[in-house]
Amino acid sequence: MVAINNLQRKLLRDMGNSKAQFGAVAAVIALGIATFAGVYASYQNLHVSYEYTYDVLRMGDYFITVDYLPERAVREMDDIPGVHAEGQVVGNVKLDMETAGGQRVEARVVSLPSDTRPLVSDVKIESGTYFSPGNKREVLLPPLFAEYHNLQPGDYLTIEHGVSKTSYLVAGIAIHPEYLWVSKSSEELIASAKTFGVIFMPKQRAEEIFGMQGMVNQIGLAFDDGVSVDETIEQVKRILTRYGIKRFTSKDDQEVSVGARKIDIVQGVRTAYMVPREDQLSYDLLKADLEGLRTMAVMLPVLFLGLAALAIYILLGRLVESQRVQIGLMRALGYTKVQVLGHFVGFALVMGMLGSAAGALLGHVMAGALTTYYAGFLRLPDIQVVPQWGVLAVGVGVGTIVPVLASIVPAWTSARMQPAEAMRPPAPPAGHRTFIEIMLPFIPRLHSIFKLPLRNMFRHPRRTLFMATGVMSAAVLILVSLSMLDMVQDMTGNLLDKTQHYDARVILQGIGSASTATHIAHLEGVEAAEPLLDQPYRVKVGDVSQATSIRGIVPDSIMYSLITPDGGTTSVSEGGIILPTFISEKLGVEVGDTVYLEPLVGTVGESDAIVAGLISEPMGGRPYLPLNKAQELFNLPGAATSVFVKFYGEPSPELLERIYNMPEVASIEQASDFREYMDESMGAMYAMVGVMLAMSFGLGMAIVFNGVTVNVLDRRREIAIMRAIGMSDRQLASIITMENLGTAFLGILLGLPAGYHVANFIMEAQQAGMENMSFTAVIYPRSYVIAAVLSVIIMLLSQMPAIKRLTTMSLPTVTKGWAE
Repeated sequence: MVAINNLQRKLLRDMGNSKAQFGAVAAVIALGIATFAGVYASYQNLHVSYEYTYDVLRMGDYFITVDYLPERAVREMDDIPGVHAEGQVVGNVKLDMETAGGQRVEARVVSLPSDTRPLVSDVKIESGTYFSPGNKREVLLPPLFAEYHNLQPGDYLTIEHGVSKTSYLVAGIAIHPEYLWVSKSSEELIASAKTFGVIFMPKQRAEEIFGMQGMVNQIGLAFDDGVSVDETIEQVKRILTRYGIKRFTSKDDQEVSVGARKIDIVQGVRTAYMVPREDQLSYDLLKADLEGLRTMAVMLPVLFLGLAALAIYILLGRLVESQRVQIGLMRALGYTKVQVLGHFVGFALVMGMLGSAAGALLGHVMAGALTTYYAGFLRLPDIQVVPQWGVLAVGVGVGTIVPVLASIVPAWTSARMQPAEAMRPPAPPAGHRTFIEIMLPFIPRLHSIFKLPLRNMFRHPRRTLFMATGVMSAAVLILVSLSMLDMVQDMTGNLLDKTQHYDARVILQGIGSASTATHIAHLEGVEAAEPLLDQPYRVKVGDVSQATSIRGIVPDSIMYSLITPDGGTTSVSEGGIILPTFISEKLGVEVGDTVYLEPLVGTVGESDAIVAGLISEPMGGRPYLPLNKAQELFNLPGAATSVFVKFYGEPSPELLERIYNMPEVASIEQASDFREYMDESMGAMYAMVGVMLAMSFGLGMAIVFNGVTVNVLDRRREIAIMRAIGMSDRQLASIITMENLGTAFLGILLGLPAGYHVANFIMEAQQAGMENMSFTAVIYPRSYVIAAVLSVIIMLLSQMPAIKRLTTMSLPTVTKGWAE
């Protein structure tokens, strides 16, 4: 049997006497560690799952996009020692879904070898089979697209390109490492399976559709371990040069002068766009998403543990103050300063160890659930869920160290007490009028229910500040949770309500004609139609660049509004280019400065432009030019890539079918469909915010309960005397409630602006990993109201146990001695 010394016995007794406060603080630590361990471990699991998927499916290390290149060039690259090269034909078609209204879906065809599996970027067959030998009309579909359109292996899919219309057998459902996240471009990150998809087909069939027999327009390169990437890329460039490629561009390449580009245009120089895996769109988006997850895994636990440290500081400070006589007796009996210090630090140590252990266990369970949910959402073929012992160890260590550090100051205060001083009650403070009584002379005439709470708040400012800090913490936690929902709703609201005024966007196959807008505008049921032109481009200033897509729209468009950072509107003009703020900030330019424009692929269209204005676009912002200037820049006179359309009321199936049947039309994206897609996507956001709110409410309850309980119980002699002179339990409860509400009001005043700054800090940290997105903390007035109301509710609920305990206390027990 293990012997327990007197200090250990006292420690256990103190824990038992403060079990409610002890449990509340331990719960705060447990939730903080659970959040860290759960989210960070899921981040590591997902990172391992991604990399495992990329390794198993042999995702390429480098990708090259050109206009065309003979297959023999790919074979020459494959002959380089340590290099595996795979050529693809990539192009856009439309799919006839054979529904009422003639619905078409824009699709990106990606070719795969028909008789063998790809050397680079293989696919994982989820159901069905790979292509049959013999170059048959077969396709493979990604899981999300197949599920949305209820397509299974054995079904047929009609593919249209130009005037041809052919049925293809769905051979299987497959996952491709380059399309784990499906999006149209870096400017249209969110793509609904209703209007856009990726399909995989045998290379010979893709060559026939796009007229590229014996050619490729995209090449994937995979390198063996130990291969010098820089030297290998130089060899690849020499091969490309022999086949007519003279310019090489990448995401962050060196600047090419406008003069040199103009010479290239005259000479018809061809360009290759080359990017490493890190800049491949799907890989980059998933990496940025993971970085955001890692940021949250650090930010929220830091906030939780900071609040736990505050709660421990308050609890131990009150505990030391209430045990002055016991501490004096301990010192008089011969206990050293170190022993007294260790005793109170031990209180925090046990609290931290218990809370951390519980949090680590809960975090391990959370990590498995989060990883499985997230990986299932993206349809990762190989999910790696393993115990992250390092993360759990860090969580337990931090969860133990933080409360110990928070306990040092009050524990050191206890150790420094001299026996005679500690056993003598502190001198009562001199009586004087409080600050509030000087400012408001009528306070002494108020009823005691109002007068006493106000006096108590200002006579004990430190105690009031501690209490207010607890309420402030609850308000901050709740407001940060609500701000995430507000931000998403603001982003989608700005996009759907303030920016987009069209009912549908008609997407053309490749580069179409702007006259298509005129034809659509003359259809019965169409109010107006406006053409627009998009092309991938790079905006540069010196050595700093941003890959994007420049959009040409008609001046004074009635379909699309450009929102300035101050909330106003602007329009494209002949005076220059309109830049989104995230690009202007990255390049360090303002209105009136000059930027350079360079195409990502191709030889035509480098120029300089004056920055005519700045706009704020949260989701995939891009630069804008007048349509005629964009056509001139791209050397595409009379061209358009899509058409904004406004209908008279709800479009009929017959009208949609007439638009679908136009030769250049690939698909129709209705604004209502996108809104519906965003609403469906918000389901997960609502669930996450709901969980965060529940955690925030629980944490707020634990923190405020701890502060209120310590505060009220510390005054039990004072309250017992008021009971002895005739105050009823209801009056006492009213006085305590009024004082707590006053403190809550102060805490809310501090918490609401603090919550905004914390939310903004988190949003800025999230934006740092997603360069094509613009995040700003947006908090609606309703969220401030909700946070304030919930903070008051937390205060009222938290005081109930303490008030109940006070009103049932025995007066002789409370007043019999100072030690009590």
